[in-house]
Amino acid sequence: MFVPRALRLKGVKETQKRKPNQPTGSDVTEASNEDALVQAMQNASTNSAAPSPAAQSEEHLNETKASKKPKTTTTTTSSEYLAQLVAGIELIFTDYAHQDKEGAKWLEERYRTVDGEEKFIHLTAILEHPNISTLKPQATQPLLRQALQDIPSSTLDISPSGFYIRRRPSTYPAPFVPPNSFSVVDDEGLSFWDQRTIYVEPHIRHLCKTPAKVAHWLKEHGQLRTKWLPVQAVHTLYNSCAFVVLSGSVMHEDQWGKWRAAGKPEDWKVMTKVENLRRTEEYEKLVRGSRVEAGKQRQGSRGEDGQGDVRDALSAGAAGDDEQAASKKKKRKRGKSAAGAAHDEADTEAGEVASSGDGERSIKRRA
Repeated sequence: MFVPRALRLKGVKETQKRKPNQPTGSDVTEASNEDALVQAMQNASTNSAAPSPAAQSEEHLNETKASKKPKTTTTTTSSEYLAQLVAGIELIFTDYAHQDKEGAKWLEERYRTVDGEEKFIHLTAILEHPNISTLKPQATQPLLRQALQDIPSSTLDISPSGFYIRRRPSTYPAPFVPPNSFSVVDDEGLSFWDQRTIYVEPHIRHLCKTPAKVAHWLKEHGQLRTKWLPVQAVHTLYNSCAFVVLSGSVMHEDQWGKWRAAGKPEDWKVMTKVENLRRTEEYEKLVRGSRVEAGKQRQGSRGEDGQGDVRDALSAGAAGDDEQAASKKKKRKRGKSAAGAAHDEADTEAGEVASSGDGERSIKRRA
């Protein structure tokens, strides 16, 4: 059935033509459809103008805006990410950080007193620290509070408001750390913290650029000995490797060998810092030796080329001298031949003159 355009714009649709093979609907349904159509035609004026283009464009804009409204999504964080946040915060307050010059300076500049208690740091400053700022997704204060609530730390204190945090006074300093740990050296010249430092290359290439992830992974998957925990510091060398400072010494060969035999963490390359430095020195020595050998070879080849050039120059000079001598001889020969020819010409002329003189004398005598 045909429906005028004015009615179509109001939402009334044409009834589809029934195909010959299709069965007809019930009479009640047809009647209700016809009644609705008649009612709509009665309410609509045949003289009503169609909506203007401006009105149509406004409706289209409203629909577009409605479709572009941001969907409300809830940020879900995994327990592993929250554990990484806690590991990053703990790295900020370790004994190593308290005695390291840069770490101690960072802490002292941000200490605050809260409810009469000292050495608290606001969560805003915690978010700016590289241990936290390098994590993805980006951390926020609510996430930090959630992490500290879900995964309580035995070495951290939280203020009653929940926005300040500090190292728990009863845990600092640790009993095994001397007050001047950075100046302590053993009989072999190895510093206190170098005895507790390992070199790691994780299974993930870019893991070391986030110290919190390295500390968390070692703690959860490294099966570290209890006396090696907590992780004191992570010094990133490149995105793929780092030095990790532990709490206990790794210089005992028996304990170190048993731990490495377990192969944990899986697919990680791990060695002590002393071993790493030794291998690095050997590698650099080999590189220097190869460079010296290559330099000698280049100098030898240059010397042989120089000697060949000298021989070529000498032979060329000798050849030049021979050519010059030959040319001088040729010039001399040419000079001699020219002089001989001149003498011959002079003799000829003299003979002719003499003969002419004798002829004149004989003529005079006859006369």
